Amino acid sequence: MEYRKKIIVGSRQSPLAKAQVNIFLKSFKVFFGAKYFDKLEEKFFKTSGDKFFEKKISTIGNKGLFTKEIDEAQLNFEIDIGVHSLKDLPTELPEGLMIGAVLKRDDPNDLIMTRDKVKLKDLKKNAVVGTSSIRRAVQLKKLRPDIKLKEIRGNVGTRINKLKNGEFDAIILAYAGLKRLKIKEYYEKIEIKEMIPSPGQGVIAIVIRKDDDLLSLLERLNDQKTLIESECERTFLSALDGSCETPIGALARLEINPKPKILFHYMAASIDGKKFIKDKTYFEIDNCCKMSFDLGKKIKKML
Repeated sequence: MEYRKKIIVGSRQSPLAKAQVNIFLKSFKVFFGAKYFDKLEEKFFKTSGDKFFEKKISTIGNKGLFTKEIDEAQLNFEIDIGVHSLKDLPTELPEGLMIGAVLKRDDPNDLIMTRDKVKLKDLKKNAVVGTSSIRRAVQLKKLRPDIKLKEIRGNVGTRINKLKNGEFDAIILAYAGLKRLKIKEYYEKIEIKEMIPSPGQGVIAIVIRKDDDLLSLLERLNDQKTLIESECERTFLSALDGSCETPIGALARLEINPKPKILFHYMAASIDGKKFIKDKTYFEIDNCCKMSFDLGKKIKKML
């Protein structure tokens, strides 16, 4: 790769997105030093999902809701690299862009944070729980049919403030987000068997133009275990034609002993939750994407 005076990294304006950019930049600088560039610049964007934070996701569209503006900036050469939560990326990126690397995955679990600092099972009857995710909502109703679900939007800090102000008895968040923001609050981690996360949850994805020679550098940052697992999950998602408004969960776990294989947790449901499928299976590691795609197509016919 040729030496560059400047590399511009772009992401959303949210505190979590900025924290994720810092994680990427730290890895990038440690790995490459200043061998290929003079300086790294950051540029942040307000995406459609950020602009209409008071509206339900279903009313403003969902494909590329948190990525479109960043994608356009890349294709217009305003930025060189896009840093995203992998779970926000559509399974098909705009023409000319690709995922150049995925960083080592953080804990993919969801968590529940309650105003009275109690566990999910101890929440009062008919408690009001905030989530903007239909995947979380459908699974939560299976655990606690009595709870009242209420839409909640905004960044992590905003949601926590709404909880403390009494708008909700509890909220559901991704554990990785709390960790990256270094937020110290009472929470209960929800076990995978109770709530399967979104495909790609806990993974930071680095998007690059296909013809950019930066790709050769980014590929060296790939965490191979995370790459295998996330590709398996996103293939399952693509088979179901899933989006932010589809109740789909998937988590692949690479197991080495006694021989390499993929433990695959999955769930899918109709939007009203009346049709609900949740299970786990094993895939051959060399054939995991095909097997996850075939499973997704099979489940799609059942919904």
